[in-house]
Amino acid sequence: MPPKKDNAPKKPNAAKVAEDKTFGMKNKKGSTAKKQIAQIQASAASAKTPEQKRKDAEKAQREKEKLASEQAKRETAELFKPVQVQKVPFGVDPKTVLCMFFKQGNCEKGKKCKFSHDPAVERKGEKRNLYQDTREKEEEERKKDDMAEWDEEKLRQVVTSKHGNPKTTTDKVCKYFIEAVEN
Repeated sequence: MPPKKDNAPKKPNAAKVAEDKTFGMKNKKGSTAKKQIAQIQASAASAKTPEQKRKDAEKAQREKEKLASEQAKRETAELFKPVQVQKVPFGVDPKTVLCMFFKQGNCEKGKKCKFSHDPAVERKGEKRNLYQDTREKEEEERKKDDMAEWDEEKLRQVVTSKHGNPKTTTDKVCKYFIEAVEN
């Protein structure tokens, strides 16, 4: 037996009606046409059944809850983020590297921190140009630094550097040294 046909005509969807009414108007450039399109679409949106309005409200509520849960997850991840560790290459003194937590303003170790808390430490290590030979300049500076131009203080510095610090020398002589010299 064939299925029975509904005698009641189907009511077209409100969005479909709005689409049909605004079919030829979308390509028009005038502001009046745009206003009419907006008015027709607004009337189609408000012509929903109570059930559709309820569904839309539930959908909006679910979206709000989803956004709130995502925000809560982001906040907990921010609070309980993994501990960052500052790494230094092998052979480099950590005190020559500025503490990244101090840089951000939240180093909790204070004086116990193995990294430097001196902001000038980054500027101390001037980068050398690897592509330029600096030996010639150093040689010229040594030639210019002549003994005739030294003052008395500079002369004393050079003498102490060549002959050792006189404060560390003593008049006492090791008995083993004397035995070795005599024998």
